[in-house]
Amino acid sequence: MSGKVLLVLMSSILFAGLAIVDKPKPRDDDKETLRQYADKLGFRIGTGIRPRSWDQDTEGRRLLGTEFNSTIEMAMMRVMQPEQGQFDFSQMDRTIGFAKEHNLKIWGAALIYRAGDLAEWMKQRGPGHWDKAELDGIMKNEIQTVVRHGGDAFYAWGVVNEPLSNRNQPWKNVMGDVEYITKAFKYAREATKSDLVLNETFGFEGVDRDRTDQFFSLMKRAQAQGAPIDAAGIEMHLEAQQLHSNYLDEFRYFLQRAHEAKVKVYITEMDVYQGPAGAFPNAMENQKKVYHDVTATCLADSNCKGLTVWDLSDRDTWLASKRTNPHPDAKPDLFDANHQKKPAYYGVLEALRERAVRN
Repeated sequence: MSGKVLLVLMSSILFAGLAIVDKPKPRDDDKETLRQYADKLGFRIGTGIRPRSWDQDTEGRRLLGTEFNSTIEMAMMRVMQPEQGQFDFSQMDRTIGFAKEHNLKIWGAALIYRAGDLAEWMKQRGPGHWDKAELDGIMKNEIQTVVRHGGDAFYAWGVVNEPLSNRNQPWKNVMGDVEYITKAFKYAREATKSDLVLNETFGFEGVDRDRTDQFFSLMKRAQAQGAPIDAAGIEMHLEAQQLHSNYLDEFRYFLQRAHEAKVKVYITEMDVYQGPAGAFPNAMENQKKVYHDVTATCLADSNCKGLTVWDLSDRDTWLASKRTNPHPDAKPDLFDANHQKKPAYYGVLEALRERAVRN
């Protein structure tokens, strides 16, 4: 072998060795998954992929099936019953099929919700043109047909969504602010034994205490009329730059009120906007801490049964295009736009692992 060839060969070996040395070592916990700890704890850790992205998002579907033990189905009337008396379960059946294949359970969101999520055939009538008995029949048929079709694939249903945030027309106006909630829950209970959830949002700065009191007051009134409410749903769309210093205490107060109402708690929607550029020296590490601390606080209360992240990855976040105060720079989820694990992912993983070790 000539000296020149030998020199080239030795250089190649040297550079290859340097490349091996310089390559970042994988984290020890990269072999772990969120669901392995959530399953041990009997805890629902979930997320979803938006319908528009489902077919193309192969990697997202892989992550959903391996990292999580639950997913989401948006069950609004405009999706489920686009024409009166004609139900379209194609989207739900796809979700059910995926869930069964990957041993997931489903959270069914927003059976009764705001006017904007009504089917067009209902919108055309307008809120002031409904007979109470007719509307009651429509509600019963909608809820029971959808819930029965979902069957045991669903672990819980958001029966009434955001009753404090929206007038939820025409239901509230025609049937009364407590009666429509009570009837919706009674109809759902006739169709399923799964958990029935009253769901609400509580602000971007934490968990507003006054709103918490209003929420549980409304729940108590509905329970007094016989509403079979199993759980309180709390949305935690948090913005890091606005968070109250005592936001975890606010969350604990919500958990306390749930105990008093004798209902479980599900965090039904969570994301954490990292804040505008320059708000934090390391925005992603700060985001990780928020995710960790909220998850740990939930897990510390045996009554807090699950957490659903809204959405699976930053590529699909609703914050970038929401109607009011959109955040085009939003990176609020556990996976980045390329489906890589973020510090936030490890924050949730660490909280789950810590609780599993204690148990």
